[in-house]
Amino acid sequence: MLVNDDGIDAPGFKILKSIAEEISEEIWVFAPKNDKSGAGRSITLRNDIKVKKRSNREFEVDGTPTDCVILGLNHFMKGNLPDLVLSGVNAGRNAADDVTYSGTVGAAWEATVLGVQGIALSQMYDKRFGMNFSASKSYGSSVLKKIIPKISKLNSVININFPPVDEVNVKGLKTVELDSHKLSDNIEYSENSENFRIGAMITRDHQVKGSDLYYLKKGYISITPLALNVTDYKVLKQLRENIL
Repeated sequence: MLVNDDGIDAPGFKILKSIAEEISEEIWVFAPKNDKSGAGRSITLRNDIKVKKRSNREFEVDGTPTDCVILGLNHFMKGNLPDLVLSGVNAGRNAADDVTYSGTVGAAWEATVLGVQGIALSQMYDKRFGMNFSASKSYGSSVLKKIIPKISKLNSVININFPPVDEVNVKGLKTVELDSHKLSDNIEYSENSENFRIGAMITRDHQVKGSDLYYLKKGYISITPLALNVTDYKVLKQLRENIL
């Protein structure tokens, strides 16, 4: 099953379909009608969600990426669940502490919670070269073929990011931890106006050595497993010792 957050007609989603066709004979599509970037794992409550059938096994959903997964797995494919849910290919990285903003990661997360392995795929953007999907287009299927046999029943979301380089310049594959790079945000506004816009993120100039951003900027594909259980066990232990 395929989903994304950039919208059903996004260029990266067409690439995801091509990737999926190389590893599967039966593909189902449930994707947002419009761009839902930054939706995280949000869902639509107290409003109807319109689902339009575009073709056999392809559905346009007027909702969030997580809505798409919930409807796909709990209704349309109930009783015939897919082996995988692939989410992407996102136009822009979903790395470091950005992952919780991501509708792409959120959809893969929801699938994993519902018992189907979710994998998020994102293509890093570099303003010097524009939005270049070369690496994800060329290596997407081979990376999936390599990792899928090794991740069954891990109960972990797999987050894959591709570097912003041509396929010939991809240096390899790294399994890595998340970086931590956010400092603040630029806020755009006009004086005497009630309207505000969240602008570009303000980040650190350096990356943690060995992290996803560290290797992405060196031309490597990054793979990071994300735990569903986000409990901080170290702090939990400290709280128990100091409170109880």
